[in-house]
Amino acid sequence: MKYFHLIYTLVLFASPAAASHDSTHPLSNEEWIHVEKNLAMIDSLNYIPTLLPVIMRNQDALQLTQKQLDHFRAWRKENYVPMVNTMNDILKARIEIKKASLDASVSGEELQAMQDQAHALQKKLMSIKLSCRTMLVKSFTEEQWDNFAFVVSDQPKLSAFLK
Repeated sequence: MKYFHLIYTLVLFASPAAASHDSTHPLSNEEWIHVEKNLAMIDSLNYIPTLLPVIMRNQDALQLTQKQLDHFRAWRKENYVPMVNTMNDILKARIEIKKASLDASVSGEELQAMQDQAHALQKKLMSIKLSCRTMLVKSFTEEQWDNFAFVVSDQPKLSAFLK
């Protein structure tokens, strides 16, 4: 049992790191699939789903313009690493809170302060995710939103949230 917790912690920290992608070139469809799969491992930390990999993987069905593609890639280049780093920080904060909660020398006030720090990280993550959502809302045409709803309807984790 002692080794289970050690292995679990190592896997937990290794998984988010695998979501990073430091390429300077635009991602191919296969690379977007890889990024999306790795993000799915830590996506439960988000209140807003990770949509950009789904959009980029379905760029033909969505009829994205070159201007939109360039804009989305620029957003990814600026925000992807900070987003993944924030997700990793949230994971670490949650683990620290759980560990501290089992330590009798840690006060309730200290645990509350740790939770406040985790909430601040969650707020930071929400801000990054909202910037992506805002970009999509501003750039998608009505037809692209309809096509997006069709694309998402085929994805169980997202389709449950469609109207």
